[in-house]
Amino acid sequence: MYIRERAPMSRGAMVGRACGDRSNPLGEPNKPRQPITSIVAPESVQIHFECSAEARQRIQNVTGAVLLQAQILNRVRLQVGNAASLAKKAATRLQTVDDALSSIFQNAFGVAPNSRPSWAGPGAWTHAQIVRQRFLGAHKHLKTPSLLFSCWGRPRGAGGPEVDPDYLALALPGKYWIALGRRYWQADQNKDFDTTTYALLLAALRAYYGPLLSNAPLEQAPLVRKIGNIHCYIQFVADLFNANLPVWVESNCPKSA
Repeated sequence: MYIRERAPMSRGAMVGRACGDRSNPLGEPNKPRQPITSIVAPESVQIHFECSAEARQRIQNVTGAVLLQAQILNRVRLQVGNAASLAKKAATRLQTVDDALSSIFQNAFGVAPNSRPSWAGPGAWTHAQIVRQRFLGAHKHLKTPSLLFSCWGRPRGAGGPEVDPDYLALALPGKYWIALGRRYWQADQNKDFDTTTYALLLAALRAYYGPLLSNAPLEQAPLVRKIGNIHCYIQFVADLFNANLPVWVESNCPKSA
């Protein structure tokens, strides 16, 4: 899964637009959107890390900063902790379906949270329970100590090293590694922690739930149901907690049901 974006900018940082200028699903006055770091506290995570001297040099070329391996590890660990915390927070909020959550859920996924898939029989999980379980799965994946993070492109055992990984993050279904690309470090250098946090959550969702969730850009997969569109999960949590929403996420979650 390649997570790409051309402008690693959150809605709140867009010139000429205020954070929260998106219409409120409940019809209430808009409130300024907040950075993700003001909404979640990073969980403690243990991560398996791969970052060669050559990879560190390439990161330095992007960031312009000389970073020791321990500094790079700490930066990544912090954002992984943010992503894990956000997944857990979303799953907890989905335990109670009220009017506020119902409106935001339907806006993001195009279905009512208490409805069930058309193919499911009586007693099957509701759409809200399905989404909640997926956030729990992403949380579990990010908290797995054996999950390998490669600081620059694919790890050695998965086709790496890469010279110029032109993406934010890369994950493959069923694989216990997440690769960070050049765009991740550009966002990190710009202190765009909304992008880095969401990229890691997207990668975890894709790795844990594989073909059930599509990460394809909207123009390449216009017929994918919104509940199967991985970008709509980030749209949902951003709206749910009034968090900044990067353009690269919003533009890939369909506006219609």
